Amino acid sequence: MTLNDAALMQLHLDILFTYDDRGRMLQSNEPHPPSRRPAPRLYRGRALERSWVRFGATLPNAVVRRLQAIIDREPPSGDLAAPPSALPALRAVLTEHAPIEAETAGPVYRFPDPIQGTSEAIQLTSENVASATETFPWLTRELADWWPCFAIVRDGAVVSVCFSSRIGTMAVDAGLETLPAFRGRGYAVAVTAAWGAAVRASGRVPLYSTGWDNHASRAVAARVGLPLIGTDASWA
Repeated sequence: MTLNDAALMQLHLDILFTYDDRGRMLQSNEPHPPSRRPAPRLYRGRALERSWVRFGATLPNAVVRRLQAIIDREPPSGDLAAPPSALPALRAVLTEHAPIEAETAGPVYRFPDPIQGTSEAIQLTSENVASATETFPWLTRELADWWPCFAIVRDGAVVSVCFSSRIGTMAVDAGLETLPAFRGRGYAVAVTAAWGAAVRASGRVPLYSTGWDNHASRAVAARVGLPLIGTDASWA
């Protein structure tokens, strides 16, 4: 079954956070619980077909109602890269509640079919994860939590990795890290493509998201050939 962009964005949103029984965001939903962080106070997701809003568990109901009223009045936009027209009003209400400590926004991508990979990347397993000991030591302790994980190894050490940063029953989000000295060599492209192919082979949907200001990460998405499906924005 082929899912449209709105359905894929819904899958992305479903795995981003943990929620309380009211549907309010509690924490980021990394597969390794100690890595989870407090959720933002406000999240907006957009696809061309529809948009989503989620509120943090710490927001008073009165603030939630004010933010929802602003969002409800916002006209639709056909430009996913443009900030929402209601952004100044949303910031004002949030700032009245508490200073905005962090604000993020960026694109969300799907993987093409087929995924064009290379033979450079290897899957990290319990048998070879020792190659990450010096460069990504957390993987030697937590590899099973971030499965699957693909790497480029140079001179016996892992220098670039793509792993599962959010895991759901139907979709998985990518996490990506390359050592600074090894960037610009195509390694991130190789591990990302290999990771996406493995997730798809497991029967789930691979997804990739980043920030608008993360030009290196967006360049990886372009080189892997990832189509844009929507955007994320959040305010903490």
